Amino acid sequence: MLTYKEVKDIESQFGSPFYILDEAAFKKNYDDIVNAFAARYEKFILAYSYKTNYIPYLCGIIMTKGGYAEVVSRIEYDLALRIGQDPKKIIFNGPVKNYDDIELALKNESIVNLDSEYELDYVRRYAAGNPARKVKVGLRINIDLTDENGVSHLYEGMRAGRFGFSSESDNISRIISELCRVKNLTINCLHGHSSAWDRSVWCYEKITKTLCEIASKYAPDTVEYIDIGGGIYGYIPPQMRRTQMPSFNDYAKAVCGILTGNPWAKNRKPYLVLEPGVAMSANVLSYVTKVVSIKNIKGNILVTVDGSAFHTKPTFHKVNQPHTVISKDKKENHGIYSVCGATCMEKDYLLNDIDDIVPERGEYIKIDSVGAYTIVLTPTFIHPTPPILVRQDDHYKEIRRRQTFEDMFDCFCFE
Repeated sequence: MLTYKEVKDIESQFGSPFYILDEAAFKKNYDDIVNAFAARYEKFILAYSYKTNYIPYLCGIIMTKGGYAEVVSRIEYDLALRIGQDPKKIIFNGPVKNYDDIELALKNESIVNLDSEYELDYVRRYAAGNPARKVKVGLRINIDLTDENGVSHLYEGMRAGRFGFSSESDNISRIISELCRVKNLTINCLHGHSSAWDRSVWCYEKITKTLCEIASKYAPDTVEYIDIGGGIYGYIPPQMRRTQMPSFNDYAKAVCGILTGNPWAKNRKPYLVLEPGVAMSANVLSYVTKVVSIKNIKGNILVTVDGSAFHTKPTFHKVNQPHTVISKDKKENHGIYSVCGATCMEKDYLLNDIDDIVPERGEYIKIDSVGAYTIVLTPTFIHPTPPILVRQDDHYKEIRRRQTFEDMFDCFCFE
């Protein structure tokens, strides 16, 4: 539990606002996911989703623990290389890759999952230019997540997702046939990530079953990886839960049950790949911000801080994350109030209508569970991005410094 004195000391060194990284929580998430799946299926790979939170310090932990990097852009691929990640342990996904991206990844023997037909031309071009090389590529499959009641489990109930190749048999047959005509090219991975609004166990069962069926029918001798994507629930605070949330063991029992019961998978024994992002990083960052003013407007108590919702929930969702008021001394003045940010946007509310101790000017509010997408989505808007700190023994280490004027404007032309 952070004390007022401790936060004051941190502010004197690093300024306010700031993030605090819980390294132990990140490692625990990794271990708990791996233990749940590996106990049921030995050939399991955790590939951390860089796009969810690509703090190099976190990505380095994944590498140290033997995990893979899942990237969706060249900048993320280059980051994985910069950290020292083995290129053979990088999975390159994403809907837009240019020829140079694919060439580099294939040269490095990374796992490359193709998303669109234009990428087929790039792969054929690479294979033709490297006839002595055995080229391996994966395919992202667009899987129908409509259940038996006609309900779509895709994000916002969409009729169809926009990523990957249609899983209809005539389309898959054509795509795989085209690739197989290239003598030095084989399909080594099937990838099935889908954005499901409920993240239900049923969705992952459907994905796993579909990928195994396609592998068995069209590429039984070459598929080495069944990649079910990410999106599983992690540890969600009770106040943020909106639906039934499966545990890691729930997901693992269902997915591994499909694999161990499928005749092709039992014989081929492919690697099972999971690409968690939110489940790995959501609960590993907290945000501390300082109270600068308190207003009462038409009976509404508004506490303004020097931070912003851009730093804690850049999608501006309305769910209040767990929070703590860090006061100078014990108080009993509870009230209902909202916490507003330091930008000029009316909608900049970090917390809405909370019932808690009303802080004083100069005190602090800590908001937890801000690790998913905040770092990667925070814009350079009005104020610089805050530093990220991690506690090491009796001190805090800065693993990202506060953004400076030069960081923000060096890429602009002033003449």
